Amino acid sequence: MNRPGRARVALLLTVVTAALLTACTGADADPAGADATPTTRPTSSPTPTSSPSPSPPPSPTASPTPSTAAEIAEAVDKWYTYGGETAMVSLIKEARNAESDRPREAFELVILDFGGLADALGTARLMGPIPHPKTQTAWAAAIEHLDGAVREVLASVPKDGRTIQSPQETGQMLRGWSTFDEGIKSLKAAQALLNRRFGLKPSVDPWEAGA
Repeated sequence: MNRPGRARVALLLTVVTAALLTACTGADADPAGADATPTTRPTSSPTPTSSPSPSPPPSPTASPTPSTAAEIAEAVDKWYTYGGETAMVSLIKEARNAESDRPREAFELVILDFGGLADALGTARLMGPIPHPKTQTAWAAAIEHLDGAVREVLASVPKDGRTIQSPQETGQMLRGWSTFDEGIKSLKAAQALLNRRFGLKPSVDPWEAGA
């Protein structure tokens, strides 16, 4: 099975104005279905037994979710130390690599290769959630937006062997890169929160050129 990020295509992208974006419509919301009310049936009283079985002991409870500031900081530090930093740095670097292939002008010949970014997204998904709700929200949004951007940009590639996109395909490509930008914003927000709230940052800034 071909993974979406593995496609490698050379094509001439027709860069059109942002007015194309106004032509797209949002997804229609599905109306909520009516909840079915279950029919209740009368039940007979249980027949008393001679000696009821003793109740089983309560099941052990799961480890408590960190709640105090110290507990959250310790949990976030463990997340970052045991794979989180590697996953985040890899995602940043691969997002930068993908962005460098972005078309900048009309009829520009580009190579779309999101293989590295797709791999980095797969690694990021394997990590458990960041034990800090605000940071986790930004991290999850980054993964969702970047994944959606990869799929939409690649879906805009002509399927009939053409090397020039139609206006509709160009509009789809622009929407994909707009989603990509949202993913970058969320990724930067997650990294900034880790740094500002918990003092966690990589030794070398992955956003810098040549990092």
